[in-house]
Amino acid sequence: MDIRDKNKALELLLNNKALIILLLLCAGCSLAAPHFLSVVNLRNVIRQISTSAMIGIGFTCVIASGNLDLSVGYMLGMLGVLMGLLSKTWMPFPLVIFLGFLAGGLCGFFNGIIGIHFKLPLFIVTLATGQMYKGICYLASNTSPVSGLPAAFKTAGQGYAGPIPIPVCIVTIAAILIYLILNRTAFGRYAIATGGNREAARASGIDTDFITVAIYALMGLCTAGAAVIMTGRAASAQPTAGQGMEMDAIAAVVIGGTPLSGGKGKVMGTVFGCLIVGVINNFLNLSRVDSNWQQIAKGMLILTAVLLDVVTENYFQHRLKKATRRF
Repeated sequence: MDIRDKNKALELLLNNKALIILLLLCAGCSLAAPHFLSVVNLRNVIRQISTSAMIGIGFTCVIASGNLDLSVGYMLGMLGVLMGLLSKTWMPFPLVIFLGFLAGGLCGFFNGIIGIHFKLPLFIVTLATGQMYKGICYLASNTSPVSGLPAAFKTAGQGYAGPIPIPVCIVTIAAILIYLILNRTAFGRYAIATGGNREAARASGIDTDFITVAIYALMGLCTAGAAVIMTGRAASAQPTAGQGMEMDAIAAVVIGGTPLSGGKGKVMGTVFGCLIVGVINNFLNLSRVDSNWQQIAKGMLILTAVLLDVVTENYFQHRLKKATRRF
């Protein structure tokens, strides 16, 4: 194999680390749990990760632009309760969904504009607004689940389009749209440039403030989509739904190859990262690990996956530079 072939092989491995980790993890789980590879179980896995995948897809844009959003878990619960309450009024279901997405976009816009206008660190802003969304959610629901939702809601979370679960269809459409936005539009290029070097992007004429606010609004739309899926799957709007989910989403995004420092966004890598987290959860359930130990085990496994991602990234980059110098 000549130098060019080695470079291509290294680039292939570098760009598909999350997929490779997923395949290795699935192989290990299938050996330890014989029922893991059953069609029913695999279908359950992809249904279960649909909500976190929607959050992760939006988070890919946020992290690629060099930011963090710590409010999405509480925002998800609030939007689910909002849409659940609206669905029990005279409003038709499409209008409920539209208002839910509008509220999500406005919440994201609020997060971004507060941080930009007052020049505050956005992860601190979203930490604070997350508590506000939590309070609004609890007040609106009286800390009780909103049940008795219309059948259309349940279909969105539990239905099928042929053999494919509808939540998977929703996530697929969202992933394609976000991929096109990040990789095929000027807006996406500006967002990645902002994450790579904000000052340089501003000096080159990019309105980094507008890009940041728009990215957070897009995160809000993705959170609204996740709220629809989660509420439909549970057949009720749970006030505590989504709490802590941003941590799994951040892990999935990083495992998928989007660095926390920003400047690069891999949507498909994020989807594979969500599958990795979902496979870990599923394997622990199949192994009947105590729920308390599951939290510890999941944290350790996610940390291991992130460390493996960083180590392999550094290794392949070193090998690639070394091969390029020889060439």
